[in-house]
Amino acid sequence: MYLDQEKIPIIYEAMRHHDVDAWLIEGRETIMRSEPILPVLGDMDFIIATTLIFLKTGKCIAIVSPLDIEGYKLIEGIDEVYEYPTTMEATILEVLNKLEIKDLALDYSRSDAACDGLTLGMYLKLKSEVLDKLEKPLPIKSAAAVISEVRGRKTSSQIAKIKDCAIKADAYLRRVPEILKEGVTSLDIFNFLQEVAAKDGYGMSWAKSQCPGINCDPDVPGGHMGIVETPIKKGYLINIDYGVSKDGYCSDLQRMYYVLKDDEDDAPEEVKRAFAVVRDAIAKAKDFMVAGKTGFEVDQVARHYVVDYGYESWNAALGHQVGHVTHDGGTILANRRPRYNAPELIDTPLQVGNVFTLEPGVEIAQGRVGLEEDVVITEHGTEWLVAPQTELILVRL
Repeated sequence: MYLDQEKIPIIYEAMRHHDVDAWLIEGRETIMRSEPILPVLGDMDFIIATTLIFLKTGKCIAIVSPLDIEGYKLIEGIDEVYEYPTTMEATILEVLNKLEIKDLALDYSRSDAACDGLTLGMYLKLKSEVLDKLEKPLPIKSAAAVISEVRGRKTSSQIAKIKDCAIKADAYLRRVPEILKEGVTSLDIFNFLQEVAAKDGYGMSWAKSQCPGINCDPDVPGGHMGIVETPIKKGYLINIDYGVSKDGYCSDLQRMYYVLKDDEDDAPEEVKRAFAVVRDAIAKAKDFMVAGKTGFEVDQVARHYVVDYGYESWNAALGHQVGHVTHDGGTILANRRPRYNAPELIDTPLQVGNVFTLEPGVEIAQGRVGLEEDVVITEHGTEWLVAPQTELILVRL
């Protein structure tokens, strides 16, 4: 196991930024019940009940079982290691009583699964055996703001891995016309995109039964589901939602194709118009998007552009963070609606190193027009991770 050395400075910067004195991460058998922050910190997993305490002053303390102590002593970035001779909670109590801290942040969140790693059982045990027995009462707060920043601020090496996945996914998507002929179905596309990725050593960005998502008939429901085998038809759009993963990182893209009728040399004007509006909405949001803007503000740029052209506002966010997993938690780009309307999600300023999708969509008679691009916020603005799709891909069966 190891701590990612590029992430360590971000941890302490985030704690100081959000005025958190101590951040406690506690878990047990985390392969059974994931603590989402652990893979972000490095190659970390708890086999036996374990606690990490990060202090704003720049120190990390590990409280571990007798079986694990020698391994944790070898981890660069962990400054003190305590073995618990009886129970972990007894040693946590001993350590916290020695520390001069004014608050303690725990991994819980009402709105973000990526920040909600502390189980109810572990919390109840921590409360009864540690927090209620402290010599001086210690205010408890959510670590969500710290976790969101630590998770969201991708390092240069992490961005390189996400970018590699985006470039590969885009290349595979652009090969789809190779297999499109009379009689081909959405299942053939599904299998093709999984096979070409696997051949190069890449996995899917989300559940293999659902990646890629393919919509090639407006009469077939879309959304997150397993593949519904549907014939490819002339005069309809094909929308593919797809990403690949490797080395713990992933991408998330959508590409658009139009299947020409026998008497057509180009897509109909209403198809080209809808595609151009979605494409240009993404470009405008990307150009507006800089560190310090909020997700709500970015969403509104694209959403107003689409609606001003006479299309319905799409029933989703403009974009989400991507990287460690496809929906990577933290701040999102969304409008004010019950499922998104929380300050920590849409009103918190975006940061350098955040990697987002941009994915508006509109519905027309020929199918769904939806593009999805991956971008990263830099010190100088926002950059594409892979060249965006700027023209419909025309297909003749």
